[in-house]
Amino acid sequence: MNGSKQLQKLVLAASLAAVSVVIDVFFKYALNIQNFGLPFYAIPIILGSIILGPFYGIGMAVVGDAIGVVISGQIYLPLFVLAPIMWGLIPGLLLHKRYTPFKLSYVVPLSYLFASLSNTLALYIYFGNHAAFALLIPRLALIPFNSVIIFILVRDANQKLLPFSERFNLQIQKT
Repeated sequence: MNGSKQLQKLVLAASLAAVSVVIDVFFKYALNIQNFGLPFYAIPIILGSIILGPFYGIGMAVVGDAIGVVISGQIYLPLFVLAPIMWGLIPGLLLHKRYTPFKLSYVVPLSYLFASLSNTLALYIYFGNHAAFALLIPRLALIPFNSVIIFILVRDANQKLLPFSERFNLQIQKT
């Protein structure tokens, strides 16, 4: 792949990671919930992972999480990056170059489940079983509701990005 195509991919990944950070920090400050995040930051990560693949999805997730933690003034606890990684990895593995809305409908809740379990593991390791299990039930209860919202937004955004994505993928395949 030539340098121009690689640069296009990096710019798209960086842009989507930046949008993820903005969404994450907005919800933390707007709702004043520093210790319990809503997963809407994952929408740009999922889109990037579908378009660019799991490697870029993981990169966007790690960078976006680190910057979001710093901007929101939290202490960086490395195991909490596992949840964003799930949002970047699973859709990339299952949907990159194989996207359909039907597949997205089960990939979003699956990714959400793994992200929630990853956060529960991090809570358990850092803060003990009481903190981990106290938040597990609310996390699991939110999966169906938030999955529908995320599915609709990703599906619609992906549809809007389809001309760009197709052109982008066709250009990459020609090289």
